[in-house]
Amino acid sequence: MLPNLTTDRFLKDRDFFTAKVKEQGGEVLLADGQDNDKLQIKQAEELINQGAKVLVVMSINLNSAAAIVRYAHSKNVKVIAYERIIQNCDVDYFVSFDNVKIGELMADYAVKKVPEGNYFILGGDKADKNAVWVKTGFMNIIGPLVKSGKIKIIYDTFVEDWSGENAYHEMKKYLDLSANARPDVVLSAYDGFSTGTIKAFDENNITTYPVLTGQNAELESCQNIVKGKQSMTVYKSIKREAEQGALLAIKCAKNERAENVAKTTFNGKTEVPSILIDPVGVDATNMKSTVIAEGFLKESDVYKLN
Repeated sequence: MLPNLTTDRFLKDRDFFTAKVKEQGGEVLLADGQDNDKLQIKQAEELINQGAKVLVVMSINLNSAAAIVRYAHSKNVKVIAYERIIQNCDVDYFVSFDNVKIGELMADYAVKKVPEGNYFILGGDKADKNAVWVKTGFMNIIGPLVKSGKIKIIYDTFVEDWSGENAYHEMKKYLDLSANARPDVVLSAYDGFSTGTIKAFDENNITTYPVLTGQNAELESCQNIVKGKQSMTVYKSIKREAEQGALLAIKCAKNERAENVAKTTFNGKTEVPSILIDPVGVDATNMKSTVIAEGFLKESDVYKLN
């Protein structure tokens, strides 16, 4: 169950997950939530009525999705929270990346480049717990330097709907009103925000870009890294996540014990057994050995600079 089937990243989740389940002899029923949490809850009920034995849910709303878990459990169907935790319910498992580490990777990169200066923070949608965890990672690294006065946070916001357009407007508004205090670093929690930031800088005829982070290794951002406009991104092996989710779903469907679920994540109600995959920081120096070597993006696309 995916939030939508228009985002390139979610299409990769779909394809990798489906291939792995089929390889294991299972069948995938797919739901496109169309970014509507009420529709997603309705779809969950429909999938269970169609015979789904396990729901793998990337929730649109981490709170309202608890209704999916309650209904599924009433029908003896297990639920795996995929990528995003589902809050305040007895969800069976959580498969994601270590989102605190994602924030730490970005902030650590920035601090090594700019240990003193003005920092501009673009966090994800605060309705998504992942955004909160990434922000925690930011502050784990820069907090002491903020306290000592070496780093000054000149702007700090969460961006609704993880929208690159919203991030663009935040940055454009700031640049239009604050010409004297340009950011030395933009801690951007998502590549779409980074693209919006670059657009705002270009429209203001600013050619010296800040240290600019991102997440997801999206094609445009990887191209911008090669061009020197974006500094780094955090690559999350979607293939690995999807395959871990698929294998766990197969085990749930067979009522088998999952041996590799070594961590837990508190969701407001319970400690949820969790598989948390390590992310990787990517810049121009290791682009070819990470996203390209794993087949996530094609070298010809990344280095297509015109």
